[in-house]
Order: sequence, then structure tokens, then C-alpha cells
Amino acid sequence: MTTRRPFVRAAVPLVIGAVALGSLITWRTQIGDAALPEQQQATKVRGNVPGEWRYWGGDAWSTRYSSLDQINADNFNSLEQAWQWNAGTFGADEYYRTTPLYANGRLFTVASTRRVATAINPENGETLWMWRLDEGIRWQKAARQFAGRGLAYWNEGATERVIVVTPGYHMASLDAKTGLPDPNFGKDGIVDLMEGLDLPIVPLAVDDSGPLIISDAAPARRARPGETWDPVTKTGADGTVGIDPELGQIANSSPAIIVGDVIIVGSSSIHGYYPIRIRNIPGYIRGFDVRTGKQLWRFNLIPQPGEYGADTWKNGSKVGDEGVGKNDAWATYSADPELGLVYIPVGMPLMDEYGGHRPGDNLFGNSLVALDVKTGERKWHFQMVHHDIWDYDTPMAPNLMDVTIDGRARKIIAQPTKQGWLYVFDRATGEPIWPIEEQPVLQSDIPGEQTAATQPIPTKPEPYVQQGLEEEDLIDYTPAIRDSALKLAKRCRMGKYYIPAVLTDGSSPTGLSCSWYAPGAAGGVNIDGGASIDPETGMLYVASQSTLSTIALQKDPCSEFNYSSPRDNCGLLGALDPPPGYTPGETRGGGFAGRAAGSQIGGVSIMKPRELGGITAYDMKSGDKAWWIPNGGFIQTTSRDPLFAGVTLPPRSSAGQAQVITTKSLVIYGTGRSGGVPGQPPQLFAVDKATGKQVGAVDIPSKTTAVPMTFLHNGRQYIVFATGAGSSPSLVALRLPRR
Repeated sequence: MTTRRPFVRAAVPLVIGAVALGSLITWRTQIGDAALPEQQQATKVRGNVPGEWRYWGGDAWSTRYSSLDQINADNFNSLEQAWQWNAGTFGADEYYRTTPLYANGRLFTVASTRRVATAINPENGETLWMWRLDEGIRWQKAARQFAGRGLAYWNEGATERVIVVTPGYHMASLDAKTGLPDPNFGKDGIVDLMEGLDLPIVPLAVDDSGPLIISDAAPARRARPGETWDPVTKTGADGTVGIDPELGQIANSSPAIIVGDVIIVGSSSIHGYYPIRIRNIPGYIRGFDVRTGKQLWRFNLIPQPGEYGADTWKNGSKVGDEGVGKNDAWATYSADPELGLVYIPVGMPLMDEYGGHRPGDNLFGNSLVALDVKTGERKWHFQMVHHDIWDYDTPMAPNLMDVTIDGRARKIIAQPTKQGWLYVFDRATGEPIWPIEEQPVLQSDIPGEQTAATQPIPTKPEPYVQQGLEEEDLIDYTPAIRDSALKLAKRCRMGKYYIPAVLTDGSSPTGLSCSWYAPGAAGGVNIDGGASIDPETGMLYVASQSTLSTIALQKDPCSEFNYSSPRDNCGLLGALDPPPGYTPGETRGGGFAGRAAGSQIGGVSIMKPRELGGITAYDMKSGDKAWWIPNGGFIQTTSRDPLFAGVTLPPRSSAGQAQVITTKSLVIYGTGRSGGVPGQPPQLFAVDKATGKQVGAVDIPSKTTAVPMTFLHNGRQYIVFATGAGSSPSLVALRLPRR
């Protein structure tokens, strides 16, 4: 039996008996008419009540759109801070990446690495209730130990539920009014998601007091018979059970989505930068009954023998086979309730930048998969990267739209990607709206690697970020500048797109020690950015970043993989023993911060500045680009290098991925944690959604760290966004002054 220690604090203040009921009544009075039964409110649109925000992406279609227009171009600059909610009260976090929900008069969100679920009074930021689960070793060694991106909401009349999936991979159903677990759901309101996967459940133990290391070092292990917990060293067995750690790790990083009466929840895995173990737990998608927590179906994201797609894993696809693992749908999902389909953007197989251990196209990696909500049956899929070796996970919920294309009404789905393309399909059939052509690509010369001969290239819409690096992409302000840029560019392998990595020691046949990497592992589009749509006009707004860096591989001496990103895991708990003659380096390596520096001369990128990255607007009726703006402004480029003497350098677009939502008249965005113009105060921006012209900007306490949301509460429109990191994460609410 898994040790689960729930902690619930009801409506503040915490009291019992008749007094507790009284405090609940007082709280409901405080939140006012917005808490009236839903049948007295407007009809749902795309699964959302107009003026509310019931899904992570605003609605089931992940439009990130609200029809509200109380905040508009005329008054945006008048916005003031209504309140700031301190998420750090519940513990620290890497950075705060949640988008709250608003339903029936309450805000719902998560906080801290323990993923504490909370309800908040939208008018003043008061915490109404909180709930957390003490998961013991399951939390300590969670593969995704952070607050997560949010919650899921469901109601039937006056019955309301909030669904939270914890870092230790439990799923709880909470009464949205009180935060108390639903006794009819699972066991005491909780479903253990490690069960139902046909994998062995064993008692867990640890040999250290720290978390799982990103490379999958220092994992939990199977407890020995009779082993107990040592409270001094914080090692041993604490009574927690879970999937046998010998098989790897499984976790969760994004909220479930609820369609009708079915909760659809996926899984996430360790990061794939430089793992140690060549086998790990694969990804799964499952459906659960929202009332009882009963598992209804399971879809294997690595097809098991006999299932469709198993032959794309040429060395075998069984759990435990070499190279099998990950392929996790770690991002957020979208759905079409009328079609009864849920759309799953799938990540990539084990590991990020080398795949010699998993020959084949590796379905359903890097795919968009449409599943029947009630049965889990695959209706259609499209793989956007075959045999991924670029960390091009599908990182974001796709966006659904109804538009007229060439005189024909179409139900479409657009999938933003790290690689810089929108892949657009008929969402009922999976038929591409515009041709997607298999094109020959460069082949790897890494020993043992078998890359795909072709990759699917959309003909429309045009890319929103730089892809690859060719001579025509290089700066050429003077002949000397061009020659210098070309000389630097030729130090690494060049190409149009999908450039395979080479070995750091230059022993690959090309003799080069790096390859150009554009887009890089962070995209393009990534979970911090993504897209928003306008269902009224058929416009889609993609927030992305356009970068240039390098990629290369080498052998980690204490890893089971032949190659990975440069890293030395020797000496870490759970790593292999060092080989004979091993000499430790000065550092372990790892990380990506230094990769971009090699693409600059005197602080100037060798890549021409273009209208890429930032926010790109597309008219989805035609697939054409409508407008482009930088993320928060331009940065003036200067250099003291004599090469640029006398040359006026053009400004470059600011970095980072904007975080966008759309309203009746505006595109509203924050710059994200790494975006904006250096030296400028953090701001929330508003632009005219038809033209991209900026119409407003307001100062905010610190940069946005997740996609904002907006709602109407007691007749006033609010904008709420997450910000901060470490011990100071918070939600900030803006609204117009009272008249």
C-alpha cells in the first residue's frame, strides 16, 4: 500500500464543525454572484463558459482566447495591480510555470515542487483552501519535481471537482468548494497512477537524501526485506511503494484534460539530455472515469509487440528492450468534445541527440495522435520528425479552429513545433490542409546512428524561426564581414535543416567538431510560449524564439549510451563504474549556455537578423503570414570588434518566447523569463490583433513565467499571470480602476 499523507486546509480560517460551515458560507458570500449554479450562466463554448477560463489553454480547443473586451486598447495602460498572491508560502520552485483556472467564481492553481493545489478568491487574492499529498520517496525522487502547469476542472450541476496530478504520479479529485478529496474517487479521493500499467510495484528505498539528478543518477531502489527509515540520514525505506526503479522513472509535468466524463492523463519522463540508463519506462496515455477514478483505457506511446507501429522500433519495443523508454506526451493536450477526440502532442524517444540504440522511425515519437475519448482508440496520427535526434519534442497543445479555406468550411488543427513549422490538419481525419512533403535530409556520420532518409516538410505556412544555417543566412554588411562569417560558419556542419550532430573530437568523416543547431532544443516554440488563436477571424499567433547554437556528441564514460551531449556522470550514485584509465575532468559538463557563443563575432551573430521569432501572425484561411513583431522590442546591436568599424548594425529582435493570449480586440503578451529588452522594466504588452501595432504596455513586478489568463468576476475583467522563481513565485492580478 502506498504511503499517502494528504494535507488539506479548508476555507480560511481553518475551523471545525458548525463554525467551519459558517466560514464556508462567509467565503461564498465574498465571491458573490459569480458562484451561482452554472445553469444560470451562459452556455458553454468549446467546453468553457464565456468569461471564464476552465482549461489550461482557455478552453478544450486550446485557443487561449476570451471574448472579453472590458480591457481594450483605450484603457489598457490604466491597468493596476489588484493583488499579488505569494505562491512561495507553500515552498520554493525552479520557476513558476502555472496558468490558473477560473470557474464558478474561484481561481484554482498549483504551487511549489510538491504541487500544492489551491483555490483563491479572485477579488483579493485570499487563499480559500489548499491541499497537498506527502508522497515520501515518490516525491523525493520524482523525475519532474516542480509545481506543474496547472489543474483540470469538471462540474455537473452543483458538483464541482478539481483534478491534480502530483510529482509522485498520484491523481486526486478534490471538491472545488472545500479542497476535500472526493471519497467516491479512487481510494479516499486518490488514484495511484503507477498502478494500471502492468509494471511491478515494489517497496521503495533511497541511499541519499537528495532528489533524482537530471541525468537519472541517484535514483530510488527496491527496498530490502525488513528495511526501515533512518530519520537522521533520511535514507532507507519509508513505506512508500512504486514501480520498480530498475525499470526507470515515470512522472507528470502538465495537467490532465477532461472531456465529457473522462479524465485523460499522460506521463513524463526524465530529461533526455545525458541519461545514464539505456532503458526506461515509456510513455502512456490513459482515460479515467471522472466520478470513480476507474481506469477506462490505455494507449501505449511506444507500441508493444503486435500493436500498430511496433515495427518502427527495429530492435524491439517491449518495456525493457534496449533503447525503449521516454516517448512521453509531457506537454498539454487539446480536445474536440463534439468529435469525441483528444489530441496528444508526443515527445521524443530516449535520448535527445543520439538514437543509435533505437533504429527506426520510432512511433509515436514526435507525433500528433488523435484518440477516441471513450475508448482510447487511435483515429489518426502524423509523425512530424522521424527518428528524432534533435530534441524536437512536440512541446505544446495544438490549436483547434473552424475556418473557411478555398471556399470550404474546414475543421482544422494546427500543431506548433520546436522545429519552426506549423503542421496543419483536418482534425477529424488527419488529412494535411496544405501538402506536407517528405524531403531528403542530411545523414548522420556518427558510428551506429541510422537517421531517417527524409523528413516531412510543410509547404504552408512558412516557418516562424530560423532553420539550419546556409551561406545565404550569413551577415554580409561588407565583403570582409561576409568572409569572416563564412569562415566561422564552416567550422561546424552546415545545412538547410535537420543537421545531424558530429563528434566533439572531430573524428567524424566530416572532420568537424560541431554542427549548427537552429532551432535548438528549446525551440522554436516550447511550452513557455506556444500559440493563441482568434476563432472569430481565423488568425493564429505564434510566440517563438529564433536562435543559433551548436550541437555535438561525445562518450560519457559512466553511461550505458555510446554517445550523448558532453557530460561526465562518473562518481554519481547509480552511474556505471569508471573505465580503466579514467581521469576525471575539471567539470562534469552539461548544459547549453555556452553553445550560442560560438556563433558570434565580436558579440554579433553571424546570422542575419530577420522577422523571425517574436510573435508571428498567420491568416489560417490562406496559410499566409499576416504580420510579425519582436518580443517586447528591438535591441540595438553594437560591437567594438574592428571588423565592424564604420558599419551601422541593424537592431536585432529581443530574445525569449512571448506568452500570448487573445481577447475580442487584443493580443496580450508577456515576454517570458528570458525575453524582453535588457534594461527595460518588465511589462505586459497589448497589440492590435489585426495589425500587430502596440496599443498599450503596463509595468509589472517581474517578467511573466507562464501563459497569462483572463476572466470576468463580479463584473470586472482580470488578467492573471505567474512570475518569479526560487522562494519568490507569485500570481499577479491586474484590473481596471473602479469608476
